[in-house]
Amino acid sequence: MKKYLLYFLILNLLLPSLSFAQKRNSQLAYRYFRDKEYEAASEIFNELYQTSKSKSYFTYYITCLLKLENYDKAEKSVKKEIRKYPNDRVFQVELGNIYKTSGEPEKADKHYNKIISNIIPNKREFVTTANALRSKGEHDLAIKTYKRGRQILKQEHFFHFEIANILMSQRNFKIMLDEYMIALSVTPEKLQQIQSQLQAALSQDINSDLDQLLKSKLIKQVQQSNSHIVYKELLLWYHIHKKQFSLAFSLAQSIDLLKNNGGDKLMYLAKMANNNKDHVTAENCYQQVVEKGASSKHYNQALIGKLESKHLQLENSTNTSREDWTKLSKDYANYFENLKNINQSVNSLIRFSNLSAFKLKEINTAKSLLETALKVRNIRYTDKAKIKLELADITLLDNKKWDAVLLYSQIEQRNKNNPIGYEAKLKKAKVSYYLGELDWAKAQLDVLKGSTSKLIANDALNLSQLISDNTSLDSTYSAMRYFAEIDYLLFQGKPDSAIIKLNGFNKIYPGHSLSDEVCFKKYEIYQSKQMYNKAIEQLDIIIKNHPYENLAAKALYKQAQLFEFQNLKVKSGDNYKKIIVEYPESIYSVPARERYSTIRNSQ
Repeated sequence: MKKYLLYFLILNLLLPSLSFAQKRNSQLAYRYFRDKEYEAASEIFNELYQTSKSKSYFTYYITCLLKLENYDKAEKSVKKEIRKYPNDRVFQVELGNIYKTSGEPEKADKHYNKIISNIIPNKREFVTTANALRSKGEHDLAIKTYKRGRQILKQEHFFHFEIANILMSQRNFKIMLDEYMIALSVTPEKLQQIQSQLQAALSQDINSDLDQLLKSKLIKQVQQSNSHIVYKELLLWYHIHKKQFSLAFSLAQSIDLLKNNGGDKLMYLAKMANNNKDHVTAENCYQQVVEKGASSKHYNQALIGKLESKHLQLENSTNTSREDWTKLSKDYANYFENLKNINQSVNSLIRFSNLSAFKLKEINTAKSLLETALKVRNIRYTDKAKIKLELADITLLDNKKWDAVLLYSQIEQRNKNNPIGYEAKLKKAKVSYYLGELDWAKAQLDVLKGSTSKLIANDALNLSQLISDNTSLDSTYSAMRYFAEIDYLLFQGKPDSAIIKLNGFNKIYPGHSLSDEVCFKKYEIYQSKQMYNKAIEQLDIIIKNHPYENLAAKALYKQAQLFEFQNLKVKSGDNYKKIIVEYPESIYSVPARERYSTIRNSQ
């Protein structure tokens, strides 16, 4: 007994060191292999195989011998393993590969066919053999193996998914799609796997060969196979993948009706459409779910989604009127009038309040909504912070800067080291900026440069940089304070007043370093008002008069976008080219190169 115990203890002491040595040797072998030192690599891989019996090491060992053209040794080594493991197809395929690599293709083909013919009637054996053949690049023989498996196992619907994957690698898309369609009819649970495979193939489909075939095939399958919902689901996926959300709408309706699932597909489509700025389709989807009635599991979520989609439509529209916002405000009011639990819709309440204050200038109504919500007992802590943050924004809009600072400070103190706390700190710094307290604002902004939120960090960095760049030669900070007042007017939604002050800037501070920033502010205002020619003029001033400033590349890019919007492709192309040539280090050089290439290809 003591003898065995001693043996066990010694073994336990040795195993870690043996494992470490093996790992170190394998790293050395791979390094030799990578450096094409095949003689040294082969010896270590052989030792590793003899110790571990890992087929991976053996494959590397044989590959080294083939690279050295030592075909006899490779053949003897493989045959030795075959004698030990006569039913292991991996070693047998390895032997066929040796024949082919050594210049005996006929002998290799004869050997491969013999392997396929002698596979025992077991599904796993056919898969193992086919995988081994694929690893050697023998894709056609792998397909032959799977087809042979169907015959031997008398299962005609086996291996469609596996064959389709091989055909994909061969870019034989037509037959690949046939195999996938059959696989779906037999095993619809493979839908997500097939979607993943097709998505990978479509991403590499430069000539759109697969795209057109897939679209035609899916439409045909849907028309011919009404009983198979899975084809509709795949076509729905295709339309969403191509961002053809309006085409996906009727399919989502049909699938939900057939599955009686309460609108799952419509809700998913609505989410994807909203994410891709097709808010009209999103609203239609939500409306369909709402019409299913209050007993529907998605009813409240659909009501919220419909309001949000309409809100986003108006935000992104170029001709939204006050009447449009008023109508949406009434829809929000009706929704909240019937809502029992505010916790279900805090974000919607914030959007409603923001609309009331910033779009309709009904500041007291907005404040009342938020203050009432804050009194709800069971409201979540994070939601309470969001509501208070919106209340602070509206307080700032109401020109009560110090009251806003107090609210932002409370939020910051109670939410240290989390995103909403950082956001409150950023907004508090902006109030200091609006107040003209530039040194204090910059100190707070510099702290936020290290925020975990990239968006907040970037905003803090940009404003801090703006203050630094434009106060170093102005000890009174008067021009920067003047500019901050303009930013505050824009925050309050007073673009006309901002334009008046911007027009006065160059008269009061001629030749100031903020001159390009003034032009860019004018561009933003004119662009929002759809006064595109005036917007282009302001960008032109930056491009011509401030070519070495930070805004030059950005101005060129924004102007190119406006040219494209006006279908002036030659002018937009010239701008993109200028960015590529003169501002190669700019963040706009990569998108400019992409747009320039697209324009050239379309001409």
